Amino acid sequence: MRFGIGVDYCLKALIVLAARYASAEPVRVEEIAATANIPENYLRRLLILLKRGNLVASQKGPNGGYMLARHPAEITMADVVNLLEGDYVPVECLEEGARSLCDRGEPCPMRQVWCEVRDTVNAILRRTTLQSLSDQSRGPLYFQI
Repeated sequence: MRFGIGVDYCLKALIVLAARYASAEPVRVEEIAATANIPENYLRRLLILLKRGNLVASQKGPNGGYMLARHPAEITMADVVNLLEGDYVPVECLEEGARSLCDRGEPCPMRQVWCEVRDTVNAILRRTTLQSLSDQSRGPLYFQI
C-alpha cells in the first residue's frame, strides 16, 4: 500500500509550519506552497482538512494564514495518515470488520506477518513527530572556525 500524495503534501506543509511554530505568526498559504513546492489550490483544500482534524488553526485578515494547532512534538505522522487515509493496513483482510480467515476458508499463513508489518509501520508513524521531521529538515549546523 502506498500513501497518497495528499499525505506527502500535508506533511511537507506541516513541517513548514513546525519550523515557524516558535514565532507564533501565521504563515500565508502562498508561502507554504512555495516553500514546500505544493500546488497552491490543492494545498488550500488540504489545509481545510487539516483544520477540521484540529492539526492546524487559521487566522483571517491581512496578516492571516495558518499555524499548527498544537506543539509540533504533539503531532505525529500517524495523526496525518489517519486523518487523510484512515488506519494503515497493508492488506485487505486486516481492515476493521474483515474476516480473519481467507476467502478460501483456511487460516492464512501470511496473516501474522502482515500483522507485524502493520504494527511496525503504525509504531513508526506514531513515534515520528513534526518536531523530529522539522529538526531533520534543518540538518546539522556547521560552523567554520
